[in-house]
Amino acid sequence: MHLRLTLFAGLIFVLTSLPSLSQPTGGRSGLSFLQLPAQARLSALGTRAISLPGNDAALFMQNPAALDTTKSGSLSLSMMPHLADTRLLTLAYAQSIGSTAGVWAGGIHYFNYGTFTETDASGNEIGQFRAADYAVSMGYGHTIQHITVGASAKFIGSGVASYQLWGLALDWGALFKHPRQDFTAGFVVKNMGFLRQNYGGSEPPPLPFDVRIGLTFKPQYMPVRISLTAHHLNAFDIVYNDPDLFFEFDANGNQIPRKVALPEQLLRHLSLGTELMLHAQFRLMLGYDHLLRQELRLQNRSGFEGISTGAWLRIKQLEISYGRTQFNAGRASHTLSAQLRLKN
Repeated sequence: MHLRLTLFAGLIFVLTSLPSLSQPTGGRSGLSFLQLPAQARLSALGTRAISLPGNDAALFMQNPAALDTTKSGSLSLSMMPHLADTRLLTLAYAQSIGSTAGVWAGGIHYFNYGTFTETDASGNEIGQFRAADYAVSMGYGHTIQHITVGASAKFIGSGVASYQLWGLALDWGALFKHPRQDFTAGFVVKNMGFLRQNYGGSEPPPLPFDVRIGLTFKPQYMPVRISLTAHHLNAFDIVYNDPDLFFEFDANGNQIPRKVALPEQLLRHLSLGTELMLHAQFRLMLGYDHLLRQELRLQNRSGFEGISTGAWLRIKQLEISYGRTQFNAGRASHTLSAQLRLKN
């Protein structure tokens, strides 16, 4: 056990020492599929939660510290039909080995952009090509009393026709579970690493680096569980302030970007999720992501942008969940997940 912890600490030290960790946020990074939730329950609860309790192995892709013994023997499969006929497929499995307090997990993120028509310089069709992104993850979590620490390493790839991109990344975090109350608090650092490509002379895009803290709690005697998550704590100002849309004029009549108030900057770091626990086998879910709402709503019209909904159902050892996240102009993403306990 001490050897595994030492190797894990060494891996964390090596990857956190890489010079590529000063990475931007808010649409200024590549491989954005790494920011998509790996499971429908996450989609329904604001998309960014890192402290959710539960048995689903896919939770380790959101926070590797979720790998406690409750995940052992869990097989999870999720499908998200995303925008413009793109699709995200997620597969995860977790298993404890021996009598230790540690749990291992493996998972695959596969984001398919579909098939495209290839043409020459004159516009003549000469064939077809495919485009896809993927990440293969391996994680380990170790529980000491009421705290679980974990890390996961990811091999990342992307392909468009003959052009390829690949890289390595690391997530690591910690999760505290209260021994008597329904309360968890977590911390995670996501997507530390580097990328390489054969696209030509340009530099590869930065990874979507993210630091998050979160808590989940259920007030006593109330059938409600609430999750609050603060994300992108590595950068304070994550507002995209389009100078062509949001501007004002100075005393000389020059156009200058409009200033964003401090409360608005703070709110863009927060997402909220609520589970209404109607029955031990059934829940309804509602979530809200303020950054998503502000970046996707139309300039002169707002609706349900950034609001997510869903439901969770358990039938013996099978859990089925559905999540829907609203974008704009009637566009939304849908996620359907099934999680099977292979042992009691």
